[in-house]
Amino acid sequence: MTQNKSYNIAIIGGGPAGLIAAEHLSNLGYTPTIYDRKASVGRKFLMAGRGGLNLTHSEDIETFITRYDHRAKRLAPLIKEFTPEDLRNWCEGLGQKTFIGSSGRVFPEAFKASPLMRAWITRLEAQGVTFKLNHDWQGWNKDGALLFGAQGEQITVTPEVTLLALGGASWPRLGSDGSWVAHLEKRGVKVRPLQAANCGFTVNWTDIFRKNFAGQPLKAVTSACQDMQSTAEIMITDNGIEGGAIYALSNRIRESINNSGTATLSLDLKPDLTITEIETRLNKPRRNNSLSNHVRKHLNLSALAFNLLMESAGVEAIRDMSSTQLAKLIKECTLTLNSTFPIDRAISSAGGIDFAELDENYMLSALNGVFVAGEMLDWEAPTGGYLLQACFATGKQAAKGMVNYLVR
Repeated sequence: MTQNKSYNIAIIGGGPAGLIAAEHLSNLGYTPTIYDRKASVGRKFLMAGRGGLNLTHSEDIETFITRYDHRAKRLAPLIKEFTPEDLRNWCEGLGQKTFIGSSGRVFPEAFKASPLMRAWITRLEAQGVTFKLNHDWQGWNKDGALLFGAQGEQITVTPEVTLLALGGASWPRLGSDGSWVAHLEKRGVKVRPLQAANCGFTVNWTDIFRKNFAGQPLKAVTSACQDMQSTAEIMITDNGIEGGAIYALSNRIRESINNSGTATLSLDLKPDLTITEIETRLNKPRRNNSLSNHVRKHLNLSALAFNLLMESAGVEAIRDMSSTQLAKLIKECTLTLNSTFPIDRAISSAGGIDFAELDENYMLSALNGVFVAGEMLDWEAPTGGYLLQACFATGKQAAKGMVNYLVR
């Protein structure tokens, strides 16, 4: 039997999840309409690509899946259905060849997001996808129609199926501000609080440390919180700490702060040396060198790293430490983190719609014909390509669910 594919299909949100869903649907002959509150789509995608668009990661698939931590089991089937290799092939199908960087991360050869986005939009338009921009979704009216604010007026749309792909609550100036939460909660959908992820955290620096070291990077250190650790660069800010290593640990740090008010970050300032090796070097004759110069000379410890020791233990305590105690502190320099940086400074957000609210097709149980994908869902991942991969995978999964619903 020939299927009727002239359905009214609404996709709200023109980020990667919404766009890949539109592509899957249009590949099958459907003609969805994408609504976006901004004057152009993919703004966060384009912003993320300014420093080099990290599409995905090249590590083996089982290791890749573990990066989703508490949601690894839930997302594993989707990632295996649309793998990092599939994402690379998709990108190259748009004329954008990819390469693997030294860290294992995957980038387009152009390194930017804009050529990829232009090619993608051109292909979607050629396949019959319609874009309605400057349409701000405002929930549903009493009859169940979608409400949009557009050009100073309120319009209604009554589609057969709807995909919500509005993102989380980070980078609100680019369109993702979490305003959708209120609309869904009014309809009985359970939404976990949106919180900053891949973000920095506040530290009560002393005035002298803040003045001398804000804006400086701390390299070649291993950071740990609870059962997770990461070796990457850290950046000292005026009121705290951020950078790749901190982003990788942000879920554990945030959990600790939520549970007890603060979190303890442990820094191994010389991960290439054991405590014994550090102690041996510290025991070399000091002669007329100050303690800081002695440590820098024999351990190649930067001024920033040495001053972190004083922030952790205090100036007087450092002076009175034995070589054994100082070696241990260098391997386990602890900092107290007090709160996340504001969510509008975060790279991504955690929280969102509980997976228990969805059926196997990613349709909301409380709202017949309404599907969800992307960062609106309650999952998070570190930077490194994992965020985009899951947005693509959930978008494609939701599109498949929409087809199942329409066919049924």
